[in-house]
Amino acid sequence: MRLSKQLFQDRLAVPDNWRDIDTYKLFEECGFVEFPYSGFPLFLPIGKRVMENICGIIREEAETSGFNEVYLPLVQNRSFLESTGRANLFKNELMELKGGLENYILSPTNEEVFLDLAQRGLSSYRQLPVRIYQIAEKFRNIKKAKGILRSKQFLMCDMVSMDETEQSLHESALLFEKLVDSVFSRMKLSPLRVEKNDGKYVDYLIPCNEGETSIAFDSKGNTHYAREGDKDITKASSVAMYFIFEQIRSQNPTYQSDRGTREEIYLGTYGFGIQRCFHAAVEIYKDNLGINFPDSIRPFDISIVVMDPDDAEQMARSINYYNSLSGDGRKVMLDDRHGKTLKEKAEFADFYGAPVKLVIGRKEIETGSVTIKKRGDRQGELINFNQQLVEAHING
Repeated sequence: MRLSKQLFQDRLAVPDNWRDIDTYKLFEECGFVEFPYSGFPLFLPIGKRVMENICGIIREEAETSGFNEVYLPLVQNRSFLESTGRANLFKNELMELKGGLENYILSPTNEEVFLDLAQRGLSSYRQLPVRIYQIAEKFRNIKKAKGILRSKQFLMCDMVSMDETEQSLHESALLFEKLVDSVFSRMKLSPLRVEKNDGKYVDYLIPCNEGETSIAFDSKGNTHYAREGDKDITKASSVAMYFIFEQIRSQNPTYQSDRGTREEIYLGTYGFGIQRCFHAAVEIYKDNLGINFPDSIRPFDISIVVMDPDDAEQMARSINYYNSLSGDGRKVMLDDRHGKTLKEKAEFADFYGAPVKLVIGRKEIETGSVTIKKRGDRQGELINFNQQLVEAHING
């Protein structure tokens, strides 16, 4: 990514008071996201990179766990929610369509759509279990938007399992629990697990001052939703959850069993809040330099700093390194902005968690070398450019 070619150049800087800015506000201040109107995030290239990295981890782990990806329409017929009696649950948040589409709404949730898929696409017990998922936007007209933590349009990973028996359903739920462990292990996040309804509803939460769920701990250190009389109550944000319905009482998708009878499926629904995962990573990995993202989701591995973008030789050398490293699969930032000092460019790279900077100025051109600096280092090492050596610095 060439920084000189990005929009919102004023945000490509480290705010003097960034440590005092609420995390949910920091996303907009620092160029991750823009809000053209309240509640509707527009992810700019740096923020989009992090979001795609999170989605990539979820996709890889979901496919490994036997969940297959689908893509559902972003609109659904209102009758889906009405058939399950849940239309009233979202009635104040539904985004309705007009112009001949009055019977349609922007999707606030997708359980009913998955049920419809089961009703139309499931015939035999031999198909079960079916485990599918999607990553797409949902829409709810919430009244108090709060950055990407609580927005009217938000990115979710929705997953369902359709099972033949209650035992199989619980096996699917256990599979999701292992998937959660794998996803958050790769993201280096450690959510707290809370359950209710005899374990049929399980929530994974990250402690966060801006969260909307209150939790507390019992004498054994187990987490539970805060109750009256609890002490040391902590705010948290939900990053993943699942709910097992057992047998469905409405819509009643059925299949033909091995006995030739029609039987109802058992349904489990699961999900990840992509934006909340992003928020949690920023909240947890803020340090004295900025956001030291876990390597699996960081937007940049390397920052190439051009001291004088008006110097044709410096630019030619920098672009050559940029193309070479990018082609090798690394996430590279080329800071070729005019009017920025070396200090400002170095601080910017550190703020976004790039572990390595390659500095190119006149000294480097004249000696045929490059100065390499690790994140936070003031002094660098003048070396001959070597991709294996750069890799070694990135990896530790």
